[in-house]
Amino acid sequence: MRTHEVVEGERVKVYDSGGCADRYTVALLHWDWDKMGPYYPCLGLSSAPDHPQGVSQFGHCLLGRHLGKRIAFADLPENVQAHIRARLSPERIES
Repeated sequence: MRTHEVVEGERVKVYDSGGCADRYTVALLHWDWDKMGPYYPCLGLSSAPDHPQGVSQFGHCLLGRHLGKRIAFADLPENVQAHIRARLSPERIES
């Protein structure tokens, strides 16, 4: 697997931890944030992030196996891919 992928202009690594509430973690590897030490901005998501009881929350994380298995962005469900693209779109971040 490649070291990272690019989604909406952001370098990312995607992890799948299985069936927990924040099943997916998308680590943002933007160069401005690389100087934060070992922590990276991350987006934690459930498999239904747009649902009223779903999860979609930014935080910080340490990269590693504790986040789950590394997967390709294309392996995420389509609804999760669309949600991540919307959350990372430059228009949304700048507003």
